[in-house]
Amino acid sequence: MKALYIILGLSYFLEAQTLQEVIDYSQKNNYQLQILQEESAIVGRQADIESTWSDPILKSGINDIQAEYPLSRNVEAMQNQFVAISQTIPLSNRLELSSAIEKERQKVIEEKREILKVNIAFGVRKAFIEAKNSRDNLEVLDEYISFLQTPLTLIANLSAIEKNSVEKYIKTQLLQESYKLQRENWLQQIAIAKERIELIGNLKVDSFSDEVVLKNYHLRSQSELLNQLALQSPELKMVLALRDVADKGVELAKAKEQADITVTGGYYQRFDRNDYLSFSVAMPLFIHNKQEHKRVQAMRRANIQTITYSKIKVELEQGLKITLHKIKALYEELKILKESSQKIELLIANAKANLASDGSLLHYYELFTQRTNNHLAVNKKRLAIALNENQIDQLLGVSK
Repeated sequence: MKALYIILGLSYFLEAQTLQEVIDYSQKNNYQLQILQEESAIVGRQADIESTWSDPILKSGINDIQAEYPLSRNVEAMQNQFVAISQTIPLSNRLELSSAIEKERQKVIEEKREILKVNIAFGVRKAFIEAKNSRDNLEVLDEYISFLQTPLTLIANLSAIEKNSVEKYIKTQLLQESYKLQRENWLQQIAIAKERIELIGNLKVDSFSDEVVLKNYHLRSQSELLNQLALQSPELKMVLALRDVADKGVELAKAKEQADITVTGGYYQRFDRNDYLSFSVAMPLFIHNKQEHKRVQAMRRANIQTITYSKIKVELEQGLKITLHKIKALYEELKILKESSQKIELLIANAKANLASDGSLLHYYELFTQRTNNHLAVNKKRLAIALNENQIDQLLGVSK
């Protein structure tokens, strides 16, 4: 029974998986995501650690050991044995701020996880897009290669009907071999897509069961997409989280300008004299402006994050605008190719009708070559459109 379950489990992973299934599985089993999950747990625990006072220090010892009488404890009045305890007491809210910084760092890790999820979805969709394109190209090539599978006697017939055309036909045969090489290339592209899926999400797939649905971003307004980017982009959210960490760092630097104090209390025991207690308070003297310099440094780090946010926001927005322009241009090119495809189909129909009379068989074959090249060009444009839409998904932070 156990072996049956294993076989069933393996069959699930090897069968054709839908796009969403592969994304979900990859996001669940990606190693880097698991690492970030552990880092988040570490930082979460660190927030509790930072809010706790330093541990007290327990000291014990003996004073005034005489060289002549090292074991005697009643030669001098200061000879004693003691137990003392010291505790550092924060006078500012630096512990609370240190804890708050760790909590903000945890938010940074969460945004890193979101970015990674987006990148995983981007990579999986890219593999599905390229696999779909490869299958479409294989369909076109297989149809054309099958069309060119003509009996060898055609050469003799062709030479009898059309003088000086044997050489052209041989070139057509060579073209067929070229397309066979292209076919092998597309098969390899599908294999690469499978390997990419395994690299991203530790998942083996035997075939791809569906395709990526286009979202027609070119039909949406640029301002709408830019607003969506500003609200959803995990990259922007991560920079904002980093800026919050830096802002809290400024507050912490200010708090540290208020020195902590260390309180020490001890009990001193003497053999032939009265025991006594000791109490002291210690604090550092900030006379070199070191803490003030640290605050200035913290303010500069916060300013860097503010500048970084503006930089990344501009880069993402421009990337979105440029990609939208590319998609619109690709649709125009695709429209032209489709119009050419319709004309080629009409030419093929006319050439086929003329074969019964005095039509050129070679011209008929050449038109099919044009048709094949046109279909491959259409597939190439569709691939570019899908990849650019996938790029917009990544910019907008789409993780599903």
